[in-house]
Amino acid sequence: MKALAVHDAGGNILSLVVSPEDGPAFGVESRAGEYVRTVEIPNLSLDMPHPEIHQRLKEVATNFRVEVREPFDVAPAAQLVAKTGQTGS
Repeated sequence: MKALAVHDAGGNILSLVVSPEDGPAFGVESRAGEYVRTVEIPNLSLDMPHPEIHQRLKEVATNFRVEVREPFDVAPAAQLVAKTGQTGS
């Protein structure tokens, strides 16, 4: 599964977009002060019932942030880290 996280400069997730791995290429247009990074979301599958997918995305947006590394434009992929500072899920 491909996942994009839209986040602010502090790594706070503003939105998440997912697509099947074999799906068409896609992107997200960010606004000023927003950044888009490819992220891996553990324990998420498009085979799950839609309410479970939405719940998992909500959990990720609530409990994780994107690990921000400078400079922003060099690394399109990023890692999710718990808002408490731990990595993973």
